[in-house]
Amino acid sequence: MANSYQSNTNTKLLKSFIKNFESSTVLMNTVSKQLVNDFDASTGGDYGAVSMKRPAQYVPQRTADGDVTGSTNPVRTGKVQGEVSANGYVTVYVENTQVEEALEADQLDQLLAPVAEDMVTECESELAEYMTRNAALTSGDADTAINKWSDIANAGALFKEIGAPSGRKFAAINSFDETTLADLQTQLGVNPDVNAAWAGAVVKERFAGFDQVLTTNNLDEYTSGNPGTGITLASTPSATYTSYKDTYQMSLALTGLTATTGTLKAGQQLQFASRFLVNQRNRKIVRKSGAGVPITLTVLEDVTADGSGNATVKVSGAAINEAGVNGAFNTVATALTAGDAVTVLGTASTAYRPALAYCEGFVGMGSVVLPKLHATDSSVMNYKGTSIRVHKFSDGAGNKNRYRFDILPTFATFNPFWGMQLFGT
Repeated sequence: MANSYQSNTNTKLLKSFIKNFESSTVLMNTVSKQLVNDFDASTGGDYGAVSMKRPAQYVPQRTADGDVTGSTNPVRTGKVQGEVSANGYVTVYVENTQVEEALEADQLDQLLAPVAEDMVTECESELAEYMTRNAALTSGDADTAINKWSDIANAGALFKEIGAPSGRKFAAINSFDETTLADLQTQLGVNPDVNAAWAGAVVKERFAGFDQVLTTNNLDEYTSGNPGTGITLASTPSATYTSYKDTYQMSLALTGLTATTGTLKAGQQLQFASRFLVNQRNRKIVRKSGAGVPITLTVLEDVTADGSGNATVKVSGAAINEAGVNGAFNTVATALTAGDAVTVLGTASTAYRPALAYCEGFVGMGSVVLPKLHATDSSVMNYKGTSIRVHKFSDGAGNKNRYRFDILPTFATFNPFWGMQLFGT
């Protein structure tokens, strides 16, 4: 019986791919990652959803004699639902002859480097889109470019004032923002022990509450809709934590849009000028220069107004306001109410590519643990929360043997208020 070295080839392919994959990542290094094995087929789209517990919060009680009989902190733990990518698998094909030639010439890294880089770009672009459209906070003016370090510091200050959790925090800006800030640069924060892409992306470390300020060319871009003016809430939404604890998403009934043609696009942010954000630990109003900071919520799906100028929009972020010990998860000082004015941030029909500021616990990205395909040449490696499969197969019609590399990403939002779209001030 002839010897088979196929398993050795697959192992070499995976090890070389992983090395190049890891050295190309930037945004993926900054979010929580985990492998996904099981799904609840009853929810979460075609593939179902994986659920994770949201951390509990409490309201400390004050009493004269310490007697808290009949008044206990309610524990209402929410579940975060992680969704499998709506775009499905990330796959690259490589012809078998290319692999054989690379192995013979000891050039496997050179062959697989562009494969890994392109798959990372695809994954990080989708991650950036997900983060942008799930970030509830905003810092700066959507029509003003980042042009000074205080723009970054403003985002860091908002995180501090809103009671963001301990742990790593990041700002991700584009390359031209870095150019604008270059004249103001006081230090570089490159760590020679990290991967090449990360080292090249770190602009500054330990600045204004951020562990790193990074550059990336994978930031999301969206074009704003043209909803019209004079928009208000058509009805009063629920303000209880129980209503939103699993998704932190709201469906808002709006009225006053331009009839038939008024539109809102995913990524746009809605502001409620009379409803102020609260610190999510001490529940005090977040103030800047003495004025309350209005809550913003981010549009998740495109909508168009009906013939009466009405539309129901799905948004990321929940305006929660409850009294007493039930207010452990409050996000606003007073609840949204029918008739509240709605301001759509930015200019209509304009392309925006916001920078991002976020806590490590803002979103999570994982991947489905992929099964081996029915063949002798299928291998899977699970590495730092990413499941990568390499599989050899034949194209009978094309008379070719090929390898394919696969990743199936998943995404989850832990708290929309730990992420923000970042602009200049």
